[in-house]
Amino acid sequence: MEVAIADARRFAVDVLTHLSVPADIGADIADHLIESDRVGYASHGLSILPNYRRGLEAGLVVADGRPERVVDRGALIAYDGHTGFGQHVGKVVIDDAIARARDHGQCIVTLRHTHHLGRMGHYGEMVAEQGFVLLAFTNVVNRPPIVAPFGGREPRLTTNPLCFAGPLPGGRPPFVVDIATSAIAVNKARVLAENGLQAPPGALIDADGQPTTDPNVLLAEPPGALLPFGAHKGYALGLVAELLAGVLSGGGTIHPDNPSNGVAHNNMFALVLDPQVDFNATWRSQEVDSFLDYLLSCPPQDPTQPVQYPGEYEAHNRALHQTTIDLPDSVRKPFGDLAAEFGVAPLAAI
Repeated sequence: MEVAIADARRFAVDVLTHLSVPADIGADIADHLIESDRVGYASHGLSILPNYRRGLEAGLVVADGRPERVVDRGALIAYDGHTGFGQHVGKVVIDDAIARARDHGQCIVTLRHTHHLGRMGHYGEMVAEQGFVLLAFTNVVNRPPIVAPFGGREPRLTTNPLCFAGPLPGGRPPFVVDIATSAIAVNKARVLAENGLQAPPGALIDADGQPTTDPNVLLAEPPGALLPFGAHKGYALGLVAELLAGVLSGGGTIHPDNPSNGVAHNNMFALVLDPQVDFNATWRSQEVDSFLDYLLSCPPQDPTQPVQYPGEYEAHNRALHQTTIDLPDSVRKPFGDLAAEFGVAPLAAI
């Protein structure tokens, strides 16, 4: 389903406004979701809107929630998101961290108690666009676990993403790594299930601990589980994210004594760095350029698929979608229902 970006933004803001979301917060949410679709990640795009509506109606998301800075030590800041929409909360927090890094050369920032932050690469791109480097770890609380530990048959963790991003010389697109520490993101599994598609092998187990490619096992009773990527390696990184984001932010981890109301909340621990502080900027740019030239000169296994660095995929998709985005067909009915219920113009396919 191809739609115009301007119409998609109008539709998202209309829906959120009818759900009592303030205009500026709704605009941040819409822009973030649309950009996710634009760069090729439908799992974190507009298809999430119906889920956000359910969270608002259940009182598990605060429509006008805004971040509060609760610690300010110059290059060390901490925020409470007050259960507001993560796309707005995260933007405010990262903008502040960028400003602090500009003043101090670096900033450590933590964030607790925010609703779903969305695509973490979005914040990486924000930071890289200003010439800085981001390293961020995020955990997910307030929902049942969905990722099995390495060697386990029941879920004990969530997808706990990490993000690394930074600018590159020579007009290259920024370097952006944005990965769940599970084999696939839970929203990716949701999109696969909604569209009748299978998950890749090695991503899922059923409730008996047996490998499966059926994403619907995550909705079964009892549920199956996602697996960590890279076996024990992804598992270990998932634990790093759990402890850094959950403990250092004060937002907590996913153990069962903490609340689990069914709507994902995020905590984050992040570093924003100025890569040119106290060093020769020319040498650094030349060194990065030389390394990338060497890397990308590697002969590909498939001549039609040249070697890339992380971030080129997003830049390629962004260039292809200047004025339109592609949405999964599974959104047609829920979006049509929202338009009819709220009396807003439906999102029109082109």
